[in-house]
Amino acid sequence: MPSTNSPRPRTSAKSRKRRRRKRRGPVIRFKFGKLILIWVLCLIAAFLLYMLSRNLHPEKNVFRKGWQPGESSVSDSAADITPVITPSESSLSENSSAESSTAENSTAESSAEESGEGGEESSQVPVTNKVNPVPETAARSADYLKTCAFVGEVDIYRMGQSGQLQEKSYYASEEINLTNYGSEYVLLDGTTIHIQSAMYAAKCPIYLMFGTEDLAAGQPADQTADQFSVLLGLMKASAPSATIYVLSIPPVTKNGEKTVANSVIDEYNSLLLQISNENDVYFVDTNTALKNNEGRLDSAYADEDGIHLNAVGRETLLNYVLSHVPA
Repeated sequence: MPSTNSPRPRTSAKSRKRRRRKRRGPVIRFKFGKLILIWVLCLIAAFLLYMLSRNLHPEKNVFRKGWQPGESSVSDSAADITPVITPSESSLSENSSAESSTAENSTAESSAEESGEGGEESSQVPVTNKVNPVPETAARSADYLKTCAFVGEVDIYRMGQSGQLQEKSYYASEEINLTNYGSEYVLLDGTTIHIQSAMYAAKCPIYLMFGTEDLAAGQPADQTADQFSVLLGLMKASAPSATIYVLSIPPVTKNGEKTVANSVIDEYNSLLLQISNENDVYFVDTNTALKNNEGRLDSAYADEDGIHLNAVGRETLLNYVLSHVPA
């Protein structure tokens, strides 16, 4: 008689079911709490990536639509400044503009005639409608400075810090120069930004003054001029509607010549004049206004280092700018 304790034979259906279960592996039971945890971790990771991006590229605004060709950076550049012009100044400006346009056309025609008569030699002369250096004109009021953007190095930076230029009228720092302007930042609306981005689509007058820091570091005049030419090209591309003025850099005192000779500064300024003509932009010879009879920076205008300008020197430079604005 068979034993009642012997195991019961497995049916084929149960065997197949167990084999299928083994092949599938264990059943994963997903808890809702883990889903929330993963979601929170993803939010934290996204926030950390955003903060890292803002620290590496503070000039970029991820919440703002990217620039499109033809758009204006009115809210983020010097073009945001509203010119202060009285009605009398406005009518005078319109009349002067008409006269200037006629004069420029006649100048262009005479240049074309000369180039036709001069042959190959005259074809090498830069074609420009500008009169450079800019001759003396009737002095503008100080309100004109509010409509401009001054871009440069230490002296421009100190003009803004001392209140000689208003907040949205200067884009400079104590560290920026022709070698590092692509990586250094300037302040704009409480944040930092590259000068090319700050000037994007600007329509106001732009004044550029660069070169003192590079020459003082021992860089040759021609190399410094080549770097300025590249910067000028970037400015023209970034703000094609803006009127650009190139400012000659100031001389230095006798003590300052221990760092950089005035002959080197004069050579560099001569190259700036040539570059300005080649690029059809204005050149303002502020250097001459700051020299004494010895051809050096007047001590009344000099900072202690003999290279940079003091408050009086900066004011003299700005007054020279105000009296050299083409109509």
